[in-house]
Amino acid sequence: MALTFGAGLLLPPPRPAAAHAIVLESFPARDAVLPRAPERVILRFNSKIERRLSRVTLTTGGGPAVLVSSGDGDGAQEPDRLVIPLRPLAPGSYVVRYKVLSADGHITEGALRFTIIGSDTH
Repeated sequence: MALTFGAGLLLPPPRPAAAHAIVLESFPARDAVLPRAPERVILRFNSKIERRLSRVTLTTGGGPAVLVSSGDGDGAQEPDRLVIPLRPLAPGSYVVRYKVLSADGHITEGALRFTIIGSDTH
């Protein structure tokens, strides 16, 4: 019995499971239909992300990139979000693709789509 108890003390303590950065909320929201172009894209994650090593690309449907940005953006950003300023966008469908590195070292990639139906740009 003493041998069994002693062997248990040699095991490392359990470690919390590492998680990938998951988008908790975004603006524009996934599949949003907007009356006018947004001024920025905002992605908020469930954990701190390394903005310097993150990337956001905005494309028109399957077309060429309208915007490619590292996550540096505004230095006043919160550690769990990316805020990417946009230039005026024409009506149409857009895809935001992101690739972020969370503080725990995991890379997360994803995409969300939105559509602008109005011609009033910011």
